[in-house]
Amino acid sequence: MARKNKGPVTRIDASSYSLNIDASDRTTLNALLDQLRDVLMNDSSSDIARRLFPAAYHQDELHEQEYQRLMRDELLSSRLASLSLTSTLLERETSSDNIVLTADELDALMRSINNLRLVLGTLLDVDEDEFEAGLNEDDPAYGQYQLYSYLGWLLDWVVTVQTEFN
Repeated sequence: MARKNKGPVTRIDASSYSLNIDASDRTTLNALLDQLRDVLMNDSSSDIARRLFPAAYHQDELHEQEYQRLMRDELLSSRLASLSLTSTLLERETSSDNIVLTADELDALMRSINNLRLVLGTLLDVDEDEFEAGLNEDDPAYGQYQLYSYLGWLLDWVVTVQTEFN
């Protein structure tokens, strides 16, 4: 189902997409991704990164330890590669606010935004069921909740355009 309004991500053809967010938003997003990279490289075992390395065996500690031993480095490497590619594409020089992306670049953008949103949601202790009802402009974390909403909105557009058929 095609959307009626154009969003920040649109399909150009079968293998390319357009990302339309202004330069200041790209710069801010890139700074946030740099912070996420720092967390992953320096403190990936921290509580705020726990959702990026989810447990596979909740009831079996031995299997869980083995899973983490085998998969953690691969997950970390994959997340860092996505962040690196996303940072590169967000820094592209353009004559407008549009950046043309390949399908692989859009996928890296999606994964990076999702990872950032997971960490921010963990920091904010977000409960998706109560999130929208709980927004209060007087809350000191209101800006962070707005960022969380923005990332969700952007992620929704990326996923939607990836699943649209011409």
